[in-house]
Amino acid sequence: MTMLIKKIELGPRQMTFGFEDRMSKNMETVFSFIEKEYQAGGPVALSVLISSATLLDDFSVPEILQTIFWLAEELKVHFFTKDKPFSPLQTKQMLIEISDTPVFVVINRPVDMRSFEQVKFFCNPFLPILTEGADQYTFSRHLINELKIWQARLTSYAPKAKSLFFPGSKEIKNGTLLLDKILEKQDSYSLIRTCSKYQARLIQLAETVTVLTKFYNQRLPFWQEFIDQMQAFKTNLKTIKNNKQIFSKHQRLFEIITSPYPYPLLNEAERLLTDVQVFHQQVEREKIKTLRSNVMEKIEKMISKLINLFDTFESDQEYRNHCLYELRVLNKRIEKSGRIEEIDTLFNDAKDLFVDVIEEI
Repeated sequence: MTMLIKKIELGPRQMTFGFEDRMSKNMETVFSFIEKEYQAGGPVALSVLISSATLLDDFSVPEILQTIFWLAEELKVHFFTKDKPFSPLQTKQMLIEISDTPVFVVINRPVDMRSFEQVKFFCNPFLPILTEGADQYTFSRHLINELKIWQARLTSYAPKAKSLFFPGSKEIKNGTLLLDKILEKQDSYSLIRTCSKYQARLIQLAETVTVLTKFYNQRLPFWQEFIDQMQAFKTNLKTIKNNKQIFSKHQRLFEIITSPYPYPLLNEAERLLTDVQVFHQQVEREKIKTLRSNVMEKIEKMISKLINLFDTFESDQEYRNHCLYELRVLNKRIEKSGRIEEIDTLFNDAKDLFVDVIEEI
């Protein structure tokens, strides 16, 4: 590789009859290939170009290298290493010293300065760390990195946003389509022109990404709790409707949870949810208290009935004590329970035990 680099000619080309036409075609072919690769994926590695099967069908490695350096001499392409531009001479010397230095090639097709400054100005709010006086290539790389971050975020939020009561699905879909369109061609010329074309939509997308990022990265636990609590309230909806003040708050919560843009309403939702939760919990406690009392009364009746049966049939004392003890233990557990599901389960166990004993007697 070092020997090939040493043979690279720099400066004006020495033209002979017929040579100029052939070299012009060669340069046009190589430039078109670089342009296509650059538009598709950004800076093209020099190592990729000299190993390209497409180019090697028509050119040797020395011809490809020489053509790229002549393109750079004519400022149709630039060499970049570590995101800094290097002249053809600097690049040649660098590769002679360290042949495996990562060198990238970019096409040099600038947009007019008025368009560039306009795009820089409206991108400034979401690209605050961009260095002053950045050229079009540096600016485009920085912008692409930011847009790809947006793209990754929207992609990660998309599955959750499709769930019931989760917002942002439409905005995520539209934002992803816009980013796909903007990032379709990633050379600086195409990117800046496309951003200029979609300026208004890009500014709106920047705001949307900020809002969605805050929601899905910071407020997701609350929103999930909000959904869960609204589901829980359904069990006491009739009682909630009977309380005018609480029902009004519940209705407002439903408006928020079904809103396509609930983000500014989250603080309001937190306050209202607390009020409805307190009422719901009071209703639940009353329901549990009533259920517990009714169930314990029924089990006491079971115990009384079994005592009468044991006396009538003169049952074994040990068996009698064991059965009554089991029922009383269940009653004690019900007395201490604070969950409807657990009380129902314990009562079902008591009923099963009662039936089994009746059958055995």
